[in-house]
Amino acid sequence: MYVMKKAVKIEDVVFGKKVTIIIDEQLNKLKGKVLAPRKLAQANKSLRKITSLPK
Repeated sequence: MYVMKKAVKIEDVVFGKKVTIIIDEQLNKLKGKVLAPRKLAQANKSLRKITSLPK
């Protein structure tokens, strides 16, 4: 299977070097999906127990 990847060349503002960024279209399919449902459920359960934020 051929995966479409898009290469973008930009100039880094901080260092002044040219940088190539490769965008993988497969990652766009993950948008909106929960990748770790057990960890998310555990985090939500822990957050419900918190009564105040630390100072």
